[in-house]
Amino acid sequence: MSKGIAVRAVLLTGAIIIAFALGAALALRGMLPAIPGVTGKALQEIPAAAQDKAAPARVKPGPQKTPQEQRRPLRPGEPAPYYGDLKSLAAVNVRDASLDTIAKGLQYPWAMEILSSTEALVTEIGGSLQRVGLEDGSITAITGLPVIPSGKGQLGLMDIALHPDFTQNRLVYFTHAAKHSEEPARYTTALSRAQLNGNALEHVERLLTADPFTKAPANFGGAIAFDAAGYLYVGIGDRTKNTRAQDMDSLHGKILRLMDDGSIPTDNPFVEQPGTDPRIYAAGVRNTQGLVFDTASGKLFQTEHGPMGGDEVNVIEAGRNYGWPTITYGANYTTEKIGLGTRHDGLQQPLYFYLPSIAASPITIYHGAMFPEWEGHLLVGALKGAHVSKLALVDGQIRSEQGILHEAKGRIRDLKVASDGSLYLLVQNGGRLMRLHRDPQGEALEGAKARDGYTLYQQLCSSCHSAGLEGVPQLDQPSQWEGRREQGIDALYRNTLEGIGDMPARGLCDNCSDEEIRGAVEFMLKKLNAQ
Repeated sequence: MSKGIAVRAVLLTGAIIIAFALGAALALRGMLPAIPGVTGKALQEIPAAAQDKAAPARVKPGPQKTPQEQRRPLRPGEPAPYYGDLKSLAAVNVRDASLDTIAKGLQYPWAMEILSSTEALVTEIGGSLQRVGLEDGSITAITGLPVIPSGKGQLGLMDIALHPDFTQNRLVYFTHAAKHSEEPARYTTALSRAQLNGNALEHVERLLTADPFTKAPANFGGAIAFDAAGYLYVGIGDRTKNTRAQDMDSLHGKILRLMDDGSIPTDNPFVEQPGTDPRIYAAGVRNTQGLVFDTASGKLFQTEHGPMGGDEVNVIEAGRNYGWPTITYGANYTTEKIGLGTRHDGLQQPLYFYLPSIAASPITIYHGAMFPEWEGHLLVGALKGAHVSKLALVDGQIRSEQGILHEAKGRIRDLKVASDGSLYLLVQNGGRLMRLHRDPQGEALEGAKARDGYTLYQQLCSSCHSAGLEGVPQLDQPSQWEGRREQGIDALYRNTLEGIGDMPARGLCDNCSDEEIRGAVEFMLKKLNAQ
């Protein structure tokens, strides 16, 4: 290389360096777009317009809301835009919800009860009970618990429930592991109650000890729930001795029904049956960690851990046998078959089962104004699956299952619906209490013209009813509508609004007006009658 060429190369390199430095300096004064990689104090001096073009900033996890002033009103029929990071909810057409962390740092939380709009009680498996502020996230220890064995397997404090007249009597019920007085290496499930006075439990009394004691630190069950009449239901696990679930002299592997003082109701199904413990309400369950009584339907729903696969959701009824271990949809952890298969005369089938297992734990049923499209649906928390399984319950049958709220990123230990319709999630990972709630939606533009029935059909309904989909009646096939047309416009309109069979409510058009939907139904009927 000649000396002249070398000199020119050096000068060119120097010019590039100077230009780069000058560009960065100008960017800092807002004269040029910011250069990727400029951070720290210098970045703070960049005008907002220039920062928009800088490298993407790292944001905290959680819903990223668009400022309310940036949300324009929606036109009739326009899908609501999605604000936030809850993609699992956007997939089920909920686009305006937020999932917020209310409190964190709980030590292996297990269950919760909402005390009021501002407070909740949370159990910790290590044997502690905490009062959590739902507005400020404060955590305050409740004193007065009995000594509870913990630190091994599932030993510890488990579920909690408030007496139906809690505001008057302050009674709190809780399940926990208990050890044998003479053989401390043997344990069982126990039920106790106490009065909550401020931040202390008083007058603690044991209501139930589920004999016999065994060495296994697992399958305690422990879920509890009151029904509308004030009876208390208690789920007792099989304690890893699965044959006891069919032994009617043992409380293991059973659902029990008690009075609020622990005594036995005179109308329990096995009160008069010799050789059967009269506290038993239902038999043949493995490990009940979720119970909820639905006041609307009068049904008691239960979740049950299967072995390897075969988690179940059951409707618990008096005197029924739910089959474990004679029938199951799961297998041993050695992959060997369990029992006689999946069905047998006299044994109940689950309302729903999971293959593979999601480690189903808590269960609740949604009733509330905040998410009306979920009305009457079951919500099941998954430990292994780390999400919420939403089961659409229609006429006593599960019509669909959808996994939602993976964004919680942790094992879902409990679920509770608040009086305002928001949903609280107790997440084991990070000891978090989270709240799912809904933001106000945009309103339709004033004076906007509603679409006629033909237009809405073409934009929405035709994607199913003119697409040749199997099992979906097609608009050009009048014979496929026999039995439907005869119902009349009012019945068809109601079915479209509420959803029926595989057709979702409102055809998944969350911003179609009732007037537009009725117009689409009228158009379809006229089209069918003209053929």
